[in-house]
Amino acid sequence: MTANKTIRGAVIGYGGAFNMGKSHANHMRRVGFEFVAACDLDPSRMEQAQADFPGIRTFTSVDELLAEPDIDLVTVITPHNTHAMLAEKVLRSGKHCILEKPMCIRADDADRLVKLAKAQGRMLSVYHNRRWDGWYLTVKHLIEQDLLGDIFHIEMYMGGYNAPRGWWRDNKEISGGAFYDWGAHYIDYLLGLVPGKIRSVRGFVHKRVWHEMTNEDQVDSIIQFENGAVAFVQISSIARAGKARFRILGTKGAVELPGTKSGYLPLYRDVDGKNTLTEVEMLKDRHGDYYDNIADHLLNGAELIVKPEEARRVISIIETTEKSAQQGRELPVPFEEELFA
Repeated sequence: MTANKTIRGAVIGYGGAFNMGKSHANHMRRVGFEFVAACDLDPSRMEQAQADFPGIRTFTSVDELLAEPDIDLVTVITPHNTHAMLAEKVLRSGKHCILEKPMCIRADDADRLVKLAKAQGRMLSVYHNRRWDGWYLTVKHLIEQDLLGDIFHIEMYMGGYNAPRGWWRDNKEISGGAFYDWGAHYIDYLLGLVPGKIRSVRGFVHKRVWHEMTNEDQVDSIIQFENGAVAFVQISSIARAGKARFRILGTKGAVELPGTKSGYLPLYRDVDGKNTLTEVEMLKDRHGDYYDNIADHLLNGAELIVKPEEARRVISIIETTEKSAQQGRELPVPFEEELFA
């Protein structure tokens, strides 16, 4: 770990669509890192980075940025199909690396990055900041209080009836597919709610409406755990009728997250022998805790919360879903034996 020194950070990717480059830079500064450099292939975006953070170094070449000896940490904010290649470059340059989600597209690439980070003695993490969503923190708290019991059934849904928004959101070669956007967050949520090894994944894919776009119209993943729990995850752009985003059933209670925000989580549990609906006030979002942990890890040796092996597991499940749909059968998930040996 890097102790007793200032961490100097940089970003690769400073696109204007969501201003994620600026967002990551601000998080670095908030936790006490120096934000010193940015890289983007578009010179105009580097002009914007200079305007946002006067005095930083800007590059239109990744190799030139990575050749800078005083940069300690690089966050990669680029299209999904570039993540594996860029993360490998960052790690081989001797720098710590944060990848925007998803980690990458292929599980084998994810595994190679996990092993490379260990070999290089550098931190590798993926920006699964949604672990600090207020609703999710509330559910985790209910589980810790044993108000839900053993979780045995989970449904997760993201969808509607709309054509994908364009570029990487509809281009499978760039995005990896429809499951790699919100699906990466959903699978990460799931793995934090159900402990233990996965037995199998069964995937289903629909391509029925948006034929001019190469991403799938709908992806369904059925994930079976060895403890008997089952999860149904659906990502759809052809769902004319919606439903609750999350439905979580346990032996002692159940929660449901409606599609609209209310600030309260519906909780069903036993009250005097009757299944009773109550409402639990949701905890606040704490997305900044991701970078707080990165700083604590790099400066003080604290345990890394979002570990690369966990992010590799997310990619393994997403990719196995597609392979299962292609083969028409349940499939095991790679690297589960390694995780649970």
